[in-house]
Amino acid sequence: MTVDVVPKADRARWLHLSYAYSVLVAAILGYFLLRIPIQLTDSFFNLVALDQSFADLMRAQLADREYLRPGLWAELKLVYDLSGGNYFYWFRMTQVLQAALTIVLFVRLLQPRSGTAASVVPLALAVLVGSHTFAWTLREAFPINTFLTIVLCCVTAANLAFAQRRWWTDVAAIVLFVVAASTVESGLLVGVLFIGGYLIGLRGVSRGAVLAIGALFVTYFVVRFLVLDVGVPGLMAREAGFGFARRDGAELTALFGDSPLGFYAYNVVASLLNVLVAEPRDGVWRLVRGLTSADIEPPMVVGALATALATALVCRFAWRRRHEWMSRRFERDDQLVLLFVLMLAANAAICYAYTKDVIMSPAGVFFAAAVFVSVCDLVARPPRGAGQAIAVVAVVGMLSTLWAVRAVGLHAALAASAGSVREQWAYVDEWLERSHNEQLSPRARALKQHLQDDAVIRHPARPPLREKWTRLFEVE
Repeated sequence: MTVDVVPKADRARWLHLSYAYSVLVAAILGYFLLRIPIQLTDSFFNLVALDQSFADLMRAQLADREYLRPGLWAELKLVYDLSGGNYFYWFRMTQVLQAALTIVLFVRLLQPRSGTAASVVPLALAVLVGSHTFAWTLREAFPINTFLTIVLCCVTAANLAFAQRRWWTDVAAIVLFVVAASTVESGLLVGVLFIGGYLIGLRGVSRGAVLAIGALFVTYFVVRFLVLDVGVPGLMAREAGFGFARRDGAELTALFGDSPLGFYAYNVVASLLNVLVAEPRDGVWRLVRGLTSADIEPPMVVGALATALATALVCRFAWRRRHEWMSRRFERDDQLVLLFVLMLAANAAICYAYTKDVIMSPAGVFFAAAVFVSVCDLVARPPRGAGQAIAVVAVVGMLSTLWAVRAVGLHAALAASAGSVREQWAYVDEWLERSHNEQLSPRARALKQHLQDDAVIRHPARPPLREKWTRLFEVE
C-alpha cells in the first residue's frame, strides 16, 4: 500500500471536492426521479391498504404467513400520513432523499483524501449508479422502494463500522439493524456488516453492541419461524428466472418437484455471478441466449464487459494483498474489499429462494467501493516502464468509458420509466378489470383518480427519447 503523504489541508480539499461531485450526481438523478409518477402495479393497492389505523395495519402485517415486513408498512404509513394527500411529492421526494444520502454516504465511505483518489471518485460513482443491481432500486416507482431503503441502511452501517467509536454509534447500530431487518428480508445484511466488520478489525461499534446485534439476528428467526409461524414463499408463489427463460410456479414445480435444493443452489450461484460478471440477469442467461441465437443486445454486452473488467481489477488487488490478508494485517482499503466479499456471499445466500437484480443491490454498492480501491491501487503504483504505463492507461480508460455508458444509460432508463408508468395510469380501468378489482370503495376510487391525475394531468409526460441513440442503454 502507498503511504499517504498528502498534507492535511489538501486531504480535506480533495474530500470536499468529492462530496461536491457526489451532490451534483445526486441532484441530476433527483431531477429524473421527480419526473416519474407513482406506478400503478404493486403500488395502488398498497396505498389503499394504508387507509386504516397504524395499529390495525401492524396487526394485519404480523398475521401474514409469507412475509415479515412491519417496518416496510410503517415507513409507507408514515409518509402517507405526512403527505396530507400530496402523495406525488412526498413519496417521490422520499426516494430522491434516499438516493442522495446513499450517494453522499458512499463517498464518505471511500474517504478520497488525495488527488489520485479524488480522480477515481467519478468512476466509482459511475459503477454505483450504472450497475444493473442498483438501477431498479431507482426505476421501480413504488411509493417507497424499500430495496433502496436497505441500500441506504447498509451504507450507513458501513460508515458506522469505520467510525471512531462513541456511545451513540452502538445505539445507532442496534436501531439501524432493527429497522432494516423489519423492513425486508435483505435488511439482515446490516447485521452481517456489523458482525463481519468487527471480525476484520472495524471498531466503530463495540463488541457488546455487535453481540447484541448477533442476538437480535437469532431472535429474528425465532420470532419469524417459531412465534409468528411466518414461512418463505414456495415455488408456486411467483415467477422466477431459471436457465434461459422466466418460469411460473407450475413450471418450477414440474422441474424440481418436492426437492427444490437444486433451484436454491442455482439461485445462489446465479446471484454471485450476477454481481461479478453481470450475467445471468434475474436468473436468466440473457446474454448467452442472445449470443447463441445471434440476437445480441448491446447493453448486455457493455454491462458484461464493464463488470468483468472491474471484477478482474478487484481480483488483482486481492491477489496482491493475499499475504497481508492471511496474516490479518488489514488496512482500510483491505477492509473495504473484504466487506464486499462478505456482502457478496451473504447477499447471494439470501437470494436462495428467489434471485433478482435489485435484491443484490447491497452487494453491488460494495462492489463499487471495491472497484474504487482496486483502481486507486493500480494507478498509484509507479509503472515499470512505458509499456506498463500504456497498459494501465488503456485499462482505466476502457473501464471508465464502459461505466460512463452505463451511468448515462441509467438516466435514459429513468426517462423511459417515466413514460411507461404514465402509460399504466392511462389504462388503469382496464388493468383493474383484468385483475378483477374493478369494485372499489369510494375512498379507493378517489385515491385512484388522484394518482391518475398526478400521472397524466398534473405531471405530464416529456417527449420520448429517440431510439437510435439509446441502443447502448438498458432502457427496457
